[in-house]
Amino acid sequence: MASRTEERKARGGAGRGQGRKPVKEGENTVTVSLRVTVAQREKLEALGGAKWVRQRIDKAKSHNAEITGG
Repeated sequence: MASRTEERKARGGAGRGQGRKPVKEGENTVTVSLRVTVAQREKLEALGGAKWVRQRIDKAKSHNAEITGG
């Protein structure tokens, strides 16, 4: 009879397609931390959270040509 530890090793494990999906295929991401009020956090989540922030950053025009490479 197998012990519980041996049983656990025999099942599960890493599988293909598991884990968080990439934001954009082929592009690395970084974590950004912001300090906001509770009300601002609630509003951010209602607006769409991180996806909404990424869309706004992509739409925004840069005042610094060095950032956009132009």
